[in-house]
Amino acid sequence: MGGYALTTGDGRQLQLPTRKDRLLLAYLALLAGRAQAREHLASLFWGDRAEAQARDSLKQSLAGIRQVFRQAAIEPLRTDRDTVALELEGIEVDALEFARLASASTAPERAAALYRGELLDGVGGPTTESEAWLDAEREQLADLAIRVLEQLARCAGPGSVGDDPVRLGRHLLARDPLRESVYRSLMRLFMLRGDRAEALKLYTACRNALKRDLGVAPDIKTEGLYRDILTDRFAQPSSASPVAGSADRPSIAVLPFSNLSGDADLGHLCDGMTEDIITGLGRFHFLFVIDRHSSVAISQQISDPAEIGRRLGVPYLVQGSLQRLGDRVRITVRLVDAASRAQRWGNAYDVPFSEFLSISDKVTSALVSTLYERVESSLLEQSRRKPTLAAYECLVRGIKHLRGYGPEDNKRALELFRQAVLLDPDYALARSYRALAEVIIHDYEAPDAVLADALSLASSAVDLDAGDSRCQWILAQIHRLRGNFEEAERHYRRALSLNPNDAIALASFGRLRATQGHLDEALDHVREAMRLNPYHPDWYWQVLAAVLYSAGRYTDAAEVLGRATHRGFWSRCYLAASLAQVGRQEEAAAAIAEARRLRPDCSLTKMRTRDLSPADAERLIEGLRKAGLPE
Repeated sequence: MGGYALTTGDGRQLQLPTRKDRLLLAYLALLAGRAQAREHLASLFWGDRAEAQARDSLKQSLAGIRQVFRQAAIEPLRTDRDTVALELEGIEVDALEFARLASASTAPERAAALYRGELLDGVGGPTTESEAWLDAEREQLADLAIRVLEQLARCAGPGSVGDDPVRLGRHLLARDPLRESVYRSLMRLFMLRGDRAEALKLYTACRNALKRDLGVAPDIKTEGLYRDILTDRFAQPSSASPVAGSADRPSIAVLPFSNLSGDADLGHLCDGMTEDIITGLGRFHFLFVIDRHSSVAISQQISDPAEIGRRLGVPYLVQGSLQRLGDRVRITVRLVDAASRAQRWGNAYDVPFSEFLSISDKVTSALVSTLYERVESSLLEQSRRKPTLAAYECLVRGIKHLRGYGPEDNKRALELFRQAVLLDPDYALARSYRALAEVIIHDYEAPDAVLADALSLASSAVDLDAGDSRCQWILAQIHRLRGNFEEAERHYRRALSLNPNDAIALASFGRLRATQGHLDEALDHVREAMRLNPYHPDWYWQVLAAVLYSAGRYTDAAEVLGRATHRGFWSRCYLAASLAQVGRQEEAAAAIAEARRLRPDCSLTKMRTRDLSPADAERLIEGLRKAGLPE
């Protein structure tokens, strides 16, 4: 392991004259006494020579091995006319001992100490066949080494991690810098050693390597560990870590419905059906439902259900499609076991367009019944009034624009929400989204009059439908922006009681709890939101950064904001303040310059802080002043 060496018990190095002699000895040693045909050995190492010459070369090599072993007063070679074997009595082979310990999983520390590098490191096979043998042996031992590293990361206690496991992990990454499981194990080991900074550096190295060589992001397990470390929620996994979809809380993702007719209007209804089923399933506390944003992001990259399930960390997927049939629509839905790709439930509904909006409740009921074997019909809230189809379509299109996050998208979203309310004045969710869009159009810095009108509109929506979690969340958002934290908290809690799987509400509530000084609770909420939406939009990073900034963890806040690919004005302000607070003045000044390019007239006196506590506002202004933002 780590290179060829032949050493006596008293430490003397025994030398074989040629590379092929050393390879032949290693090959026989790894066979642990099993005899090999002379013809095979001659072909394996001297296959580039004529048969007679190859056999003669084998004979000379065996003579050289015998001579070397006689220096240690042993005769391990057993040969006859046709076969050769190396008896291991009195001989220790580190690769064999490593494989034994790694396979037994009883002494991972001893196994890690034995793995000093790749098998016969620096030695190549003289023939294609011998090179293939070396590659296979190295791969097998590397796989065992990964198992050892994972066991150490899982079972070691805080402060008990020595240098050998870390060295083992470094060797494995040098061999293959794209093995995410190795990065995760090393991150855990460094956390157990109390070296959080090194664990975060490893994550960055992993992310950069995957992006550079494969053009992909780290998978959900790696991202989850990184977020746990960032939010101080790192916990050593047990030897039987439960999967996300455990029996007591199955986890599920609803993939975007397919438009089989290619009809643009039907495409909007596909989006709406997907959203409605996610919302319907989200109301059940015993389910863990992945946010739509992550389901869409993964399904656009991958088609294989097993890989989608692995990336999202869920055992169940919902797939569906819509097809226009004259004045009717066919809705097909399937519940799929991701790992096996087997269908657990499926149904098709042929209904008039006028009945389209009633289908999502039926689908939700069937899915819940299949997953849980029973369903409390009262929880489905099927008595809620259904909107007109035209208003519903406007709402769905508006939400899609709102998720574009650009100024033009925001304007178009507001137009569509206004149209939805005109088409159906009693449509509560349309009223709520219109109120939100009126605020967003001002980049969350709406004048008092606009906020007052938005509050009135959002309140009337809750009056119309107090059981809609999204209406409650939007009302909470507007209360928070007005600085009314107690009312905001009340409506956030109501939203989450109605839909505990609402990642947006969880992240937003985490931001409020940080403002209220409950920092540990805030981190828990943001972390759970990121679990529900592992491929979340960039604004989640800004929320987490704001929570970390409130906690005085400026280096972590800067680290988090560095993850965002699209940083708006407020993200740049928090980044500048975070960098300035830790003395990284040049970077802070650059971030402030970027913020001022977005808003040339920004200054300390114009900074909006009414949605912050006095302490948080003072801390932010202090950081921005240090970064160079003028008064």
